[in-house]
Amino acid sequence: MPTRTDQSGPPAGRVRWADVAKGACIILVVLWHVIVKHYLQIDWRLDLPLPGAWGLFGEQLLPLRMPLFFTISGIFAAHAVARPWRVAARPRIARNLYLYATWLLIHTALLALAPGFPTDRATSLGGLLAQLTVTPSNLWYLYALALYFALAKALRRVHPAVLLAGAGALSALAATGLLDGPGNRGQVYQNLVFFLAGVHARGHLQRWAAAATARRLAGVGAAYAAALAGTALAGAAGWPGVRLLVSAVAVAFGLTAAARLAQLPVVGAALARLGRRTLPIYVLHMPVLALLHRLLAGPVGELNGPGRLLLAVGYPVLLTAVVLALSLAVHRGLTAAGAHWLFDLPRRAGQNHNPEGETMSRSHAPVLPDRASVEEAARWLSGRVVRTPVLNSPAIDRLAGARILLKAENLQTGGSYKMRGAMLAVGRLAAAGQHGVVAQSTGNHAVAVALAARRHGLAATVVLPVDAAPVKVARARAAGARVVLAGTTVEERLAAARQVAETAGHPLVDAYDHPDVVAGQGSASLELIEEAARVGTPLDALVVPVGGGGGVAGACLAAAGTPIEVYGVEPVGCDSLARSLAAGRPIPVVPAATIADGLRPGCVGDLPFAVARDAVRGVVRVDDDAIAEAFRLLLLELKVLVEPSGAAGLAGALRLAAGPEGGRYRTVGVVLTGGNVEAELVARLAAGAVADLARVEGVAA
Repeated sequence: MPTRTDQSGPPAGRVRWADVAKGACIILVVLWHVIVKHYLQIDWRLDLPLPGAWGLFGEQLLPLRMPLFFTISGIFAAHAVARPWRVAARPRIARNLYLYATWLLIHTALLALAPGFPTDRATSLGGLLAQLTVTPSNLWYLYALALYFALAKALRRVHPAVLLAGAGALSALAATGLLDGPGNRGQVYQNLVFFLAGVHARGHLQRWAAAATARRLAGVGAAYAAALAGTALAGAAGWPGVRLLVSAVAVAFGLTAAARLAQLPVVGAALARLGRRTLPIYVLHMPVLALLHRLLAGPVGELNGPGRLLLAVGYPVLLTAVVLALSLAVHRGLTAAGAHWLFDLPRRAGQNHNPEGETMSRSHAPVLPDRASVEEAARWLSGRVVRTPVLNSPAIDRLAGARILLKAENLQTGGSYKMRGAMLAVGRLAAAGQHGVVAQSTGNHAVAVALAARRHGLAATVVLPVDAAPVKVARARAAGARVVLAGTTVEERLAAARQVAETAGHPLVDAYDHPDVVAGQGSASLELIEEAARVGTPLDALVVPVGGGGGVAGACLAAAGTPIEVYGVEPVGCDSLARSLAAGRPIPVVPAATIADGLRPGCVGDLPFAVARDAVRGVVRVDDDAIAEAFRLLLLELKVLVEPSGAAGLAGALRLAAGPEGGRYRTVGVVLTGGNVEAELVARLAAGAVADLARVEGVAA
């Protein structure tokens, strides 16, 4: 739940329905506290059981509020779980523990001034130490987030089914009261399973939300109501596993409702804005409510006449709105006074954070995009990039034993599908008021960012290796970019790019570790999927070359919710994605020499891996001979010029079709990712001279 609170708008790539869910949850949390800590403490002196009805209503939402909150938190944290401890521990563990300790001390001091307010507070040093360690206070959500993330990361090699089963058993036992759970310790026990579900079932949950319909909402809503009614009628609230089952149904309802609400322009936008500001509400609303209780409880209880009944009906909703508004107002005042340290762990010099408080390894990519992000990207890019043709060759079909549909992104502006992600990312930055952008690359991405920046009137600086081919430098400069030459490795280029970005105050647009870039690249796959369906040959499989992984991650998102199976293609010896999938975390490799130099990053990007690890069907490895043969097939059969990195996609499709699973696929889509290739390399490939071609460098990603 906690987010950086100095953001005026949604960070690029945030999933709107997740923010909507968080916004709805924080409203329900505040409403519950208004009911039990203020509303029910007032003697309303009514003949109608209105207070009891409000209390009952709040109780029916108990299985929804915190389980949904933690599920969303797990989804937000899934990307970070795969990161090294040195990167993830500070923003995900130290930050939340810092906020918990800071605000526990503040709450203890402030709530001591309101002794009549019915909430748990430490009244002794021993009690305070207990709350800081083993018996968390009303701020237990922050405590739990730090603990849950540490557990998820420490146990990331344990099979998710085993992990979820163990956490589910813990939740079931805690709900029965068999485990000692003083304070909010029982809540910590019960909600671990939902955080882990968000981390490990992220892809499934995102697909569920992406496919939300009004009919499904009605169905899961009815199931939730039936589960609550059945539990009450059977008196089964304390039975082992019942609370967990009801909460699981409630979370399914919450995800569906959030996805539907996100589609409503006014309501969805308001809830999403609130969902990006949950931290100040969470830490401030209890002292604000305590103050209001002291001011209002007496006068409200003394009201007489028909006004008392009218007020009793809507009072919880009205006061909830007041508490929310006052909490945000206090936050604005504190941050305006420079008290940012109250809402975030003080930064170390030179450290960048994403909107979830997480240090990023490459760029400011905050949250995993989803299929809706790709669909939105496709709509935004329509008319701004070329809708490239889908090609087919009967000769290639016969060779493959299947229909092969080829998305000719070599014909895209800038010569590659990199233009899609660059145009989307740069366009959104321009709309947000940025005046310039920075990128690092060995070729296609740098050129694409330069072209997109020129289109939007932004300055562009691109960092290229010192041994970059002259054609790369020339194309980047011709596109209007300032070119900086730095080092020979991606790490050296990143360091130089970050320095340029910090000095100029311009954002860094990473080649694949950026949500807008992933969503933009995915629009190519989405167009291919749509075109195949339109002509009556829907895809069974989709094949995309893998360098940093942005393209294959975008393909996974584009295919989400469909039966299409997505495969990545990597050159032999440059198989970071394949090794990462086997290890369950990004694994760097020392790339071997290959003619497909655009597929030679030392490690798949963190964001693409987080998307692909649960969605990609597999990775096909191809050697230079296979890539060269695919290049010649494309040149001779379809008369299209594709760089070796793009031809690797066809090489992978041909190998897939010839493999044991190939017979299952009638139609296979391939994204020909680019066509920027030097004349010398074309001549040698066309002549069939593959030996030593890896030393001939073309424009890479």
